[in-house]
Amino acid sequence: MRNLAAVAVIPLLSGCAMIGLGRPAPAPVAPPPPQTVWVVGLNGSAIGQATFLEGADGLLIRLEFSEGALTPGWHGLHVHQSGDCTDAGQNFAAAGAHAGEARQHGLLNPLPSEAGDLPNLFAPVAGPFGAEFFTQRLTLAAPAPQGRVSLLDADGSALVVHASADDHVIQPAGASGARVACAALPKRP
Repeated sequence: MRNLAAVAVIPLLSGCAMIGLGRPAPAPVAPPPPQTVWVVGLNGSAIGQATFLEGADGLLIRLEFSEGALTPGWHGLHVHQSGDCTDAGQNFAAAGAHAGEARQHGLLNPLPSEAGDLPNLFAPVAGPFGAEFFTQRLTLAAPAPQGRVSLLDADGSALVVHASADDHVIQPAGASGARVACAALPKRP
C-alpha cells in the first residue's frame, strides 16, 4: 500500500511542474534611480536635501534639513509642475502651480485632490530635522504609469515648502502662505 501512494503522488507533482511551460515569467522592471536634490531657501542657499526613491507601489520622499532651515512649526508641502527654483527672490514663482492641478487642492477636500498635495512638514525649534512622505500618485518613471504623475517630465518638477501649515481644503494652496524653500527635480533626460 505504501508504494501505491507514493506512485500516485509523482504524476500529480509532475503535472504541477508543467503549468506555465512555454510562457516565460515577466522580467522585473528596474525602478528609476533615486534622485537627490538640494533644497534652497529664499536667499538661494542650500538648507537641506530631498531624495526621491521609487518603490513598487509609489514614491518615497525623504527630506533632511539643517538646523534653523525653516521657522519652527508646521509648513505646507507641495510638488509643483516645473523644476525651476532659480527665482528664490520671487518666492519660487517659476516652479508654477501644483502638479496634477486639474483637480481640487487639499488632501481633506471631498473632491479628488491634486497629485502634488502632500501632508504638512514640522520644523522643530532646534536641531537638524527630517521627514519622509509616501505617495502613490507621483513617480520618477517617464512615461508615468496610469493614474500617476511623472516628476521627471519635459520641464521637471519642484518640491516647494510654504511658510504656514496647509489646511488641506482652501483653494488654491490650503492657506499655506508664501513659498519659502524649493527643491528642483530635473527634466526628463
